[in-house]
Amino acid sequence: MLVAALFWGSVWGLGEATLGHVLHLVHVPGLPGLVMVPFAVLIMGRLAVRSRSAGAVFLAGVVAAGFKFFDLLVPGTDILALSRPIQAILLEALAAAVWIKLAKMGTFLFFPAEVKSLGPEKQKRPHFEETGWS
Repeated sequence: MLVAALFWGSVWGLGEATLGHVLHLVHVPGLPGLVMVPFAVLIMGRLAVRSRSAGAVFLAGVVAAGFKFFDLLVPGTDILALSRPIQAILLEALAAAVWIKLAKMGTFLFFPAEVKSLGPEKQKRPHFEETGWS
């Protein structure tokens, strides 16, 4: 769990520190969020499937937020300009961790049965059973 969280958090953080910084320099309102939020959801989803842990997803967000501080090495970057992206990363990770925790508890009525059965035990997915793959 820890290795997966560090790996995916590093991937997320490097993406935020490079592509996110470039998108902020373009000065198009909303463009960084429009591009980086789906990237973050993809990373958190991959980690959630692999680790099945809400804590791992939040830890990945902390790692990604730490990588965002590397933008301070770029001349002309202000710490106050970094505060909002860092807050957004941490809030995205927190929201995903809460979402995963609630899904594991089965408290969401609108989740399909497959998502409600998230747990420590590994279950086969039905689409693999139909084709004979294991």
